[in-house]
Amino acid sequence: MSGASGRARAAFIVALASLSFAVSSPMAMVARPAHPLFLAFGRVLLASILLFAFDPAGVVRHARAVTPAVRLRIVACGVLLGAHFALFQVGLFQTSLPAAVSLVSLEPLSVVVCAFLVHGVRPTRREQIGVLLATAGAVVIGQAAGAGDHRLSGDLFVLGAVSLYGLYVAAARAIKDALPARHAGSLIYGVAAITIFVVLPPLGALDGVTQLPARSFVALVVIAVVPTIIGHTSVQAAARTLPPAIVALVSPGETLGSIVIGALFLGLLPTGLELVGGAVILAGVLVAILGPEGRTDAPRAAEDPDARRATGT
Repeated sequence: MSGASGRARAAFIVALASLSFAVSSPMAMVARPAHPLFLAFGRVLLASILLFAFDPAGVVRHARAVTPAVRLRIVACGVLLGAHFALFQVGLFQTSLPAAVSLVSLEPLSVVVCAFLVHGVRPTRREQIGVLLATAGAVVIGQAAGAGDHRLSGDLFVLGAVSLYGLYVAAARAIKDALPARHAGSLIYGVAAITIFVVLPPLGALDGVTQLPARSFVALVVIAVVPTIIGHTSVQAAARTLPPAIVALVSPGETLGSIVIGALFLGLLPTGLELVGGAVILAGVLVAILGPEGRTDAPRAAEDPDARRATGT
């Protein structure tokens, strides 16, 4: 593959995944008054069912063939991903859309930090600077709380979701060679759905489901298909061949796309502080993932080529 065609393919995959993920948050707003936890549960349940229906024999075959250790990692991935989606949806409903999707840009840096804490992959100086800069942007975002729909409690839920996503990627590293991405996705999404379902009845998330307007269910199907299946599948395919720094561009791309969609179609305009904080976060992420310098622990970095990988919400 030539350099030009390779760059074109990379640009296409990043754009496709970014646009797919960008649909998630605005469509969740359209799905109101559906409970955020019901949306988190529905998206992973539908995604699991659809991926299973695509190749049921393959999913069953790989589920039986993997070792008990891999099965345990699949369960861990599903629990972490389910908690991630649950926290994000709750946070999105408790703060403004621009604030929530700006904080999503911290996901690549969460992956960097968790890779260091879990696997000992030391971040480069550039990554350290990016983390500090993006953290400063998150603080600026927090200062905007209280204006309009922006609430600090929602920001904290989103930050919790971002942190769990870093742990999810760290856990998922161990199973990437054990079975195909679409089969792993069906199993992981299934565990995630079970994880979220446990808390639905006690928190009243199923109350009034049968009275929801049709647009809520349409939005739920869109969230399950576009950002969950198309977006995640694109990223998983890209992550096997493209540099992690390129794949990580999906998160800031998601942020920009979500803000544009929310402003154009839902009238959800960011405040001045949200714009400034989002810009600082994006700058920190780009500093960390573009042109990374060499690591001092090169042998360990070679074992973890995807340690800085990020996918979207």
